Amino acid sequence: MTTSPAPGRGTASPPERGTASPPGWAVVAALGVSLILGWGTGYFVPGVLGPAIERDLGLPAGTSFLIVAVQLGLAGLLAPPVGRLIDRRGPRAVMVAGSAFYAAGLVVLAAAPGPWVALLACLLLGIAAAMTLSEASNAALATLGAEGARRRIAALAAISGLSAAVAWPSLSWAEAHWGWRVAVLGAAASHLVLALPLHAWLVPRGSRERAPRGRAPRLPARLRWLSAAMTTQVLVGSSLLANMVAVVEALGMDRGSAIFWASLTGPAQVAARLIDMLGGAKLRAMTVASLALLAMPASILLPLVGHVLAPGLGPAITVPVFVLCYGLASGVMSVMRPATLIELHGTDGYATVAGKVMAPVTFAMAVAPVLFAPLLLNAGADVALPVIAAICFGGFLMLRRAARGL
Repeated sequence: MTTSPAPGRGTASPPERGTASPPGWAVVAALGVSLILGWGTGYFVPGVLGPAIERDLGLPAGTSFLIVAVQLGLAGLLAPPVGRLIDRRGPRAVMVAGSAFYAAGLVVLAAAPGPWVALLACLLLGIAAAMTLSEASNAALATLGAEGARRRIAALAAISGLSAAVAWPSLSWAEAHWGWRVAVLGAAASHLVLALPLHAWLVPRGSRERAPRGRAPRLPARLRWLSAAMTTQVLVGSSLLANMVAVVEALGMDRGSAIFWASLTGPAQVAARLIDMLGGAKLRAMTVASLALLAMPASILLPLVGHVLAPGLGPAITVPVFVLCYGLASGVMSVMRPATLIELHGTDGYATVAGKVMAPVTFAMAVAPVLFAPLLLNAGADVALPVIAAICFGGFLMLRRAARGL
């Protein structure tokens, strides 16, 4: 049974008269800097400043990671209306406002006397994340058209992969010299001085006539299957990436070696994005995503299977292969999530559709680490890894269901 082509597939509405878009490379560079700041000053803050924030605000140890959960959870809930707003008003206006929300949220966090004001800051940061992070940035790229979209998405994903490398040392240095509050104020200033002007000057205005008034129509079946597949993949990916050091330790490596190998996940992800940018577009996005979703559960099970079939190998061989293969596959998937949506739907009205498709994906990113950590702690790697490998394979089956009709 063949699915009829999606309306507007592979097309984009022309920009408004007199609002020619900046060159594609300039848009990618501007959004890349914006994402480094967005992820770096939001998602990665607890990992560096968390202990100091908890001590100063009287919070229990580890609760600073709720900053991330609240941010991404709210961003997921806001994704559909923000997507419609981007299609209606254009990405430039929305992302400029998002930069202002980031700055406001970080200023409120820096001034917080206690947990309730910190919660308000998290809510402001969640609004900002919905308006500026990956899905909003991909929507901005979609206004440039379907031709070359996948390469631009891969380039943007490669740049944004540097977020931790920039944020961790910068925040750590600022905290060591001036304390966590000044470090957070510096992060707020970066959004006003760098991100906001880049959004204002280099993000396309986009068409303002794409999103229909009234309630958005229900997603077609293929996009609902795509949403389910991507949500499943992110549920697994976020679980592993947030707990990778603990996973590697549970597989038999000492703490120092676990930190070293777990840290290579990021470079492997960036390498995969660069490879796709340089030559991966020769294959359909759905084909590449399917291969990656098969490689992920295989790599997750590799250390356990290796221990049974070839006990002489040991974790010194199987664990590095697992980390690098998983990093490559997950790096590919960060590009394939928007690329498969463009392949199935096109770029016309992308933000509205992406908001609905990716809303549960963002929510899964927020809750997955909290769900996986107790499973790993109480059941061990021998149980936890097969469970998430099975879930990931389920995502592959859902993706193949979405691909019917291509």
